Amino acid sequence: MTQDNAPEERAGGMPSRSRYGPLEVVVGERGVEAAIRLFKRVVLRDGILQTLKRRSHYEKPGERRRRKEREATRRRRKQERRALAREHGMER
Repeated sequence: MTQDNAPEERAGGMPSRSRYGPLEVVVGERGVEAAIRLFKRVVLRDGILQTLKRRSHYEKPGERRRRKEREATRRRRKQERRALAREHGMER
């Protein structure tokens, strides 16, 4: 019995994964090289390596709070930049 979201049946060869579960990439007809590229892309997009590096050492609660604030500021600036670029793109 298979589930509807079984990895073999997913469209486009997308990997099955959960936020806290194992990452799975199915090697289809495109071969191992394509599966490795897909795996690297998913690991990069999910920030798994960044999390591993951050957790390699203890982070004090104050440091964690400051890091979270820096990341939020960075995301906010990036969002504002994109909105501004869209706005200027529509005027032309």
